[in-house]
Amino acid sequence: MSLDLAKMAKARISEFARRTQAAMNRWGDLIKVSESLHAKEGRNLTEMQKANMAQVLDNFLDMTLSGVDGHGAINETTFSDAISFARQMLPVIPALLPALTAEHVAVVQAIDRPQGQLYYMNMNFGTTKGTVTSGDQAIGAQVGHASSLGARLYASDYVIGESIGTGDAKTTVFAHTCARKPVISGSAKLTYTIGATTYTVTDVAGVWTGTGITSATVDLTTGVIAITFATAPDDATAITLSSYRYNVERDTDGIGELNLEIVSTNVDAQVFPLKLTYSVFTAINLQKIHGLVMADEGMKFATQEIRFAIDQAVHAAALDAALSADGATSPGTFTATPVAGDPWVWKVFEFKKYLSKANMAIFRKTLRVQGNVIVAGTNVASLVEQIDTFKSALSVGAKPPAGPYVFGQIGQYLVICNPFYDPDTYVMLHRGDNYLFAGMAYCPYVPMYSTEALTLANLQTQRGFMSQAAIKVVNPGMFCVGAITGY
Repeated sequence: MSLDLAKMAKARISEFARRTQAAMNRWGDLIKVSESLHAKEGRNLTEMQKANMAQVLDNFLDMTLSGVDGHGAINETTFSDAISFARQMLPVIPALLPALTAEHVAVVQAIDRPQGQLYYMNMNFGTTKGTVTSGDQAIGAQVGHASSLGARLYASDYVIGESIGTGDAKTTVFAHTCARKPVISGSAKLTYTIGATTYTVTDVAGVWTGTGITSATVDLTTGVIAITFATAPDDATAITLSSYRYNVERDTDGIGELNLEIVSTNVDAQVFPLKLTYSVFTAINLQKIHGLVMADEGMKFATQEIRFAIDQAVHAAALDAALSADGATSPGTFTATPVAGDPWVWKVFEFKKYLSKANMAIFRKTLRVQGNVIVAGTNVASLVEQIDTFKSALSVGAKPPAGPYVFGQIGQYLVICNPFYDPDTYVMLHRGDNYLFAGMAYCPYVPMYSTEALTLANLQTQRGFMSQAAIKVVNPGMFCVGAITGY
C-alpha cells in the first residue's frame, strides 16, 4: 500500500473515530438508559453496540430536526424536542439495533448516511519472494487467505517458486542469480520437465545432484546458479527453483512484509416502511376493555413487523450467499430415514458428520474461519434438538417470538430456528466478531422513525413507521448450505 493510500486510510479511521466519540458524548445519558434496559434482561451492551447506537441516534436527530441556523448549527429548542422524542424511541432502538436474530448472522456497522460505506480490512504482501509478488493479497476480507505454498511459507526463510527460465526444447545451459542470499547449503531444489517426466535436483554443499543434468553448481554466497541439462527442457516449460532457504541475518531486505489496508465498499440503505391505521372507536374499546393504549400497542406491532422484515432480508441474503458459486461447498443432503433394524439414535449421531463437513467446507474455502452459527428450517431444528449435546435457549414456559429466534446451542454452534426457510434446509455460517472480519454486515442508518399520530375527520388514526438499513455480504465463502430428507 502506497504512503498516500496509507495516509488516506488513517485519516478515514481517525475521522470515523472522532465522529463516533462525539456522538457517544452527545447521547451518553440515553445510552446509559439503554444499558439499564439491557441489564434487566441479563445482557450487556458492547462498545461496538454503543458506538452504533450513538451513530443512529445522530442520524435520527438529523431526520427530526426542523430548524437550523444559517451555519447549520442545531438550535437548543429543536435539540430538546429531538431528545424528548428519542427517549420515547429508546425501547425500540435496542430492539432493532441489532434486529431480532440478524445480530447473530451479520456484524452490525451503523452508517451515517443512506448511501454509506462499509469498511473492512485486507492484508497484503509487501515483499516479493518467489511466487509471491509485492502487492499480492495475503488475507482478504472478501475472499480469505492466499493458499499457494509461497504464501503459506511467506513468514519463513524459505523462497518458493523462483523462476530460472523457460525451456525451448533447444537450450541446455541456464544461469541464474538467487534473489536472496547467501543460500543455506542443502536447502535448494530445482524442478524441470522433459517429456512426461518431471525431474528434481538438489544441492549438497553447493553441488547439484540428481537425474538429467550434465553439470551444475551453485555459489552459496553469491547465489549464482549454473546448470547444464543432458537434454533440453521442453518448450514453454517453466524451470523453477522450487525452493531454497537463505540467511535472513545477512539479507534483511528479504524479510517478508505485511501491509494492512483499510478498504471500503458502497452500501445503499433499503427502506422498511409501514403505515398503521386504526379507528378512534377501536382505541376507546381497547382501553376500556383491556386497559391498553392503542398508540402503544400499535407501535409494538408495527416495529415488530419491521423487525421481522429486516430479519428476513438478512436471512435471505445468507441463504443466497451460501447457494452462490462463491459459497462454501455443500456437505450434501442427509437422509434421515433409518436403515431397517438400525436404531434412530444412530441417524441422529450420523447427522453430526454433515455438520462437521459443512464446518470444514467453510474452513477450506476461507482458510481462516470455521462455522459458528446454524440457521435451520423447522425439520432441521427438530433434528438438531435430538442431539445429546443440544442445549435449549428457552426457559420452561417461555414463548418464542413468531419468527426466527435463537433456538439453542450445540457444541460451537449457535442454532437459530427460522420457520421461513424450507423445513429441510439449513445454512451454516461464520459470524465474525467485528466488521473488519465478517461474512455479512447489517448497516442500520435509522433503526426506527415514526410520525406523530394523526386522526382524520373520518375518525381514522394513522401513523407511519420507517427503518433504513443496508445489508451487504462481504465474503460468501463464510456461508454453507445443507439439506435433509426423509425426516
